[in-house]
Amino acid sequence: MIRPLLLAGAALLGAALPTSPASAAQKAGRSWTIDDQLTVPEVRDLAVSADAKSAIYVVRIADRQSDRTVALLRYVDLEKGTTRELQRAAWIDQLKRIPGTGDWSARLDKGNGVQLYRIGASGAVTPIVAHPATAIYGDTEGAVLPGYGHAPLATGVRAHSWSPDGRWLWYVVLDAAPFVKAMRYDDAVTAERAQRRAPGRATASIYLRDPEGRDILLATRPQSDLRTFFDRSFVQWEKDEVRFDVMETDPAGGQQVVTIGWSFTSEKIRVVDGKAARGYWRLPGLHGGRLSSEGTGDTRELVETIPGDERRSFGRFPFAVGDARAAGGFLSPDGRRAIAGFRTIDNPRFGLAIIENDRVRTISSALSLNYCDFTVSLTKGACIAQSQTVPPSVVRVDVASGGITRVASVSADHEGIAPLRIEPRTWINRHGYKATGYIVWPRGYTKGRQYPAIVITHASDADDRFATHENQWEYPAQLFAERGYVVLLVNSPTSRQNAEIDAAYEAWVSETKAVSPEKLRQLIWLNSVATFEDSVKELVDRGIVNPARVGIAGYSFGSQMTNVTITNSSMFRAASSGDGGYLEPAFYFNVAGSYGTVFGGPPTDPAALANYRRLSPSLRANEVCGAVLQQVAAPLIPSIDLHAALRKAGVPAQLSLYPGENTATDETHIFHIPSNRILAMEENIAWFDYWLLGKRDPQSPHADRYALWDKMRDAAPRSCSAKTANDENRH
Repeated sequence: MIRPLLLAGAALLGAALPTSPASAAQKAGRSWTIDDQLTVPEVRDLAVSADAKSAIYVVRIADRQSDRTVALLRYVDLEKGTTRELQRAAWIDQLKRIPGTGDWSARLDKGNGVQLYRIGASGAVTPIVAHPATAIYGDTEGAVLPGYGHAPLATGVRAHSWSPDGRWLWYVVLDAAPFVKAMRYDDAVTAERAQRRAPGRATASIYLRDPEGRDILLATRPQSDLRTFFDRSFVQWEKDEVRFDVMETDPAGGQQVVTIGWSFTSEKIRVVDGKAARGYWRLPGLHGGRLSSEGTGDTRELVETIPGDERRSFGRFPFAVGDARAAGGFLSPDGRRAIAGFRTIDNPRFGLAIIENDRVRTISSALSLNYCDFTVSLTKGACIAQSQTVPPSVVRVDVASGGITRVASVSADHEGIAPLRIEPRTWINRHGYKATGYIVWPRGYTKGRQYPAIVITHASDADDRFATHENQWEYPAQLFAERGYVVLLVNSPTSRQNAEIDAAYEAWVSETKAVSPEKLRQLIWLNSVATFEDSVKELVDRGIVNPARVGIAGYSFGSQMTNVTITNSSMFRAASSGDGGYLEPAFYFNVAGSYGTVFGGPPTDPAALANYRRLSPSLRANEVCGAVLQQVAAPLIPSIDLHAALRKAGVPAQLSLYPGENTATDETHIFHIPSNRILAMEENIAWFDYWLLGKRDPQSPHADRYALWDKMRDAAPRSCSAKTANDENRH
């Protein structure tokens, strides 16, 4: 991304971007600023031309002038490295090369909702499908599904796919259902329990446009088909039919992916597979099957599962394919070469597995390779390369030689920052479980000095990518390091390291009772608490971290881990929990199946209630030893219940609601409004500085809260025993 100073120039079509730092100050290096944190580039998609001489990619930027996150479509010459802007829009995604042409297609919102457009190398943008955009995604009145990191989007075209010859177009459009004034009963009422505003209803229509321009309706799908509405169906083009996935819901509420086929000759539809694997078409193999990584441990077996349950193994490797953050799957037309993106198991980094002649070789470097695309023959391509310390850039990939050549910067301004020292780590906790992550060292670290520390966690997103929003949220890790904190980016123990923890996660995700609530609590949540404690204790024992000045932060999955940690550990003196609430009893009716697995039943069941008391943060508020901040996008019941319980227990606690764009909207789960992002980062800085260091900044936008924090601090000083997540008498 580019800084606000450059936004006006970048908005001009064809404006050239520098491909390397231009000023002497940049070359010398500078420190991180909060504006740098806001404008970290978020690359979302990339597509190469048919001859791999050029590519286009999408980057999302925070525009502080308009207070919106916008999308920029950039064109880069892969031989010369020159880059120019083609389009600026509220939304751009699904970049695809149109076979047989020099053009691309993409979904753009140019002011009339998200529609499908053709994009020429010259920058010309013309509509392909324009459908009245009446269905809305986002946290807003009448939305059909929540938005996780974008403003409410009126959507006409939901998804699209081209046949290999470019003559046929498969696409999905959405139509909002009219409001029907009618009584609702039972499940239809409880489903809206956590809704602040009336949700919308819509249908999805799946079309096929033939070579003559005729639009053929293949199916109309209900909103319960999350595969079509939310996930986007995977499409496969066969010689005699086009196949695509939908999701069916049985009377008991269970969901199953079904593969549908439509014949080009008979123009009839059929069920190809009534129980298809999710994402089956994502990673195609050489023998008509799908590639996956199986097993547990430090290496995984790369296998191809062929229809008929035939299984072909390519050997064991220290990486796994099929990770959604890795590059997708590619197969050459002759079926002789396949490419699958992978994520390494230790020091998680992304690369490419090349499968040919039933053998596997890899293309990787000191940087992660994400958002890749290749020519049809899979001989040349381009990727986004990045690391914890290196901002994203466009690189050219020669598949035959494995060569990677840097082409152009995505954000020259971020390349002007002097890199912090960031150390990859694999921790083994007291129970023998491994977890990966990174230590971000303070600028100018001095041996022998004790530093404050902050743990930041979000499931498994701590990997070798540049300051990713999915991992750090509004916890400005790099800026904390500039301010003298040791920052630990810590993943939870990996779910595939052994059969026991793998079974626990499988039971949780599948909502079965194959593993007891007691084991789930130990293997998933308390196991993570032990990892957070032990990662800090190692640095305390080395004299690096001051044990009286340790905090923890996390959003979403990281929020539940933060909430469990502060109610099961005395190590952390301050916490920031972002937009979470899972594990609170009040959330049962929204995730009854999941809670049935975790707790054994509803909180009204006396047998299950004991499990809630052992794990639910609000029921363990008296165990908290530090100050707790909750930053939320909507005032949902679970977050409010936890806040009330903390206050009742005398815990210093603050609940901060970040507003949407107007009274009909909420902020999204991953904040998208730049002013909110700045305020949230400033609030986290003020919170940890106050509770860990006793520091006040009169210039902080949250300085007016210090007086209240003083009262909370003085009213009920916390005195905690030296308990840890290993104390058996708490279970």
